[in-house]
Order: sequence, then C-alpha cells, then structure tokens
Amino acid sequence: MIPRNCWYVAAMAHELLPGALFPRTLLDTPVLLFRRQDGSAAAIEDRCSHRRVALHLGRLVGDRVQCGYHGLEFDGSGACVRIPNQERIPPKACVRAFPLVERDGFLWIWMGDKALADASLVPDYAEICSNPAYVGRRSDALHVAAPYTYNLENVMDLSHVSYAHRQTVGTPLVAETRPETRIDGDTVVVRRAWDRIAAPPVFRRLFGWDEVKRTQTIHFWPGANIRLDITSEPVGNTDPAQVRRIRVVGPCTPQTRGSHFKFSTMYRDFGQDDEATTQQLADAFLVTLNEDKVLMEDQWRNACTDGPDAPMFDIAVDQAPLATRRILARLAQAEAQ
Repeated sequence: MIPRNCWYVAAMAHELLPGALFPRTLLDTPVLLFRRQDGSAAAIEDRCSHRRVALHLGRLVGDRVQCGYHGLEFDGSGACVRIPNQERIPPKACVRAFPLVERDGFLWIWMGDKALADASLVPDYAEICSNPAYVGRRSDALHVAAPYTYNLENVMDLSHVSYAHRQTVGTPLVAETRPETRIDGDTVVVRRAWDRIAAPPVFRRLFGWDEVKRTQTIHFWPGANIRLDITSEPVGNTDPAQVRRIRVVGPCTPQTRGSHFKFSTMYRDFGQDDEATTQQLADAFLVTLNEDKVLMEDQWRNACTDGPDAPMFDIAVDQAPLATRRILARLAQAEAQ
C-alpha cells in the first residue's frame, strides 16, 4: 500500500551537508544523497554497479561519488564517469538516479516512474515553511519502527491527544468531540471547533489562558502529506490580534514496509523573536512526537506477533484514517495494473 508515483521527503535540507554522503533507505530502496559543489542536491542508488557495494562507503570527489571498493566514480545523473585503468565504460555501469527537488526546507524525491516526475506537483508548504509570518525550529527526521500508515492514522485521528499527550497538547474534551470529516478525491480534511475548551498545558504556559476558543483542522493528501492548523484565542475575543495560530507541517516517508521517517515541525505566527517560546514549543513538540513513536512502535510489534486474526475493530473517529488508507490502496493498486 505504498504508491511510488508521488513526491516524498527524502531528507530535511539541513540534514544534507556539503561534502558529505548521506545514505537513507526510502520505499525499500537504498538511496544516496549528496550535494554538488554548487550546492545543488542529487540522489542516486546507493549501490555500485560493479559488485553492489554501498556507495556511501566511498567518498565524494568533487561532484562525483567514488566507490570505496574499486574506485568507480558516478555523477549525480547516475552515470559511471570513470573506471580506473579502463577507458571504455559499459552502458550498464550506470546506477539509477532519482528526481530530486529542494523546496521549503525539504528534499523531495520521486521513487516511481521517472517520466511522471512533474516538479509542479511537489507538495506546497510554502505558506508556512517559507513565510516570514511563521517561525519554527526545523527538526531532523524521526525514525519510527512502524508502517507509515500508522503515522497517518495517528494524526488524522487526534482524539488520542486526550490520553497520550495529557502533559503537552491534550485536553479531555477533544476525544469527546466528534469531528467533521470531508473526503474530496485524494484529500481528507478533519475539523473540530470549540467556543469554549480547556487550554492544553503547553498553551496555558504560553498564553496564560485557562480556557480558549479553538479550532483544529487536519489535512491529508498523497503521497504522505499532513498539515495541522490550530487557532486559539480567549473565549469571547473580538480582537483579531489575540488569535494565535500554530501550524504543524508533518509529511512522512516509508523507509520499509514496517518503518518510516517522520518530518514534523511546529510553526507559529506569534512571538517570532522570542527564543524562549521557540525552545518551549520545540521541547513540548518533541515530547509529543516521542509519545506517538512509542505507541506506533508498540502497535506494530503487537500486529506482528498477534497475527492477522487478532480481534480489532473500528470506531466512529476512524472515518478519516480509513479514508486515508483507501486512497493509498487505490493509488498503489492503480500503479500495479
């Protein structure tokens, strides 16, 4: 259930350092990322075509990756451009290269049919990630030993925050509120709104508000893109300047069938120059991410040991997660035909 003809995040842009080789398995495929001397990024298969040794065991020589076994060199297009002591380079010496686009602090990779890789379809997070009205501390990838669909389900059903994140972003009324769910083609939107709700612990510490008027909207679209928009303001507020917006950008990428990378950052539109607020939100967000990681990994371990006949059923809040699964299954099945 992993569509390949989609743009996925290969890495955060800041993870890929000049002069370094950066290996990462994506969609069950070993990939090697590196920057050319002009700063542009490239992605090729992390295997030497000669004896299948991982290329990341070699080194970067200018704009070329030199195999650490026999010295063959490959450029960012995957072409073998040098074989020591041999002038003729066989056509089959090349390795696979992957379309790569750097945008909004992400390195987006296309793992499917290269002919279908349209850069105009790269997911657009610019209104948050490249907008000076929002500030946030960009995180490194979080590795989770569970399928990426577990992450999508975790975020598309935020009723769990009432129980899993009681010390950071959860309050009891979230789980007690049935969300509005809208499914439109390949997109799913889930929304909850309250005129009066207890402020989550982290927001109480930030704003000093015990109760707030609040909205919570989650967006999903393929391959594995998530955006969470939260507004908070004092109950009965009439001043637009008092509305606080927090937006979470959260795409994820399958590593294997049973693991994934989560690329999540929390942004805000207030206190842009307040480093203490940045640190406080980053710390609380990391706690929340790791709480989810524990639950997802436990869920996957149990699924692997309990067997396919273990009892499990769906409840009302599973509407959005199930819709997300159906979309991914449909796209993957269409590619297989």
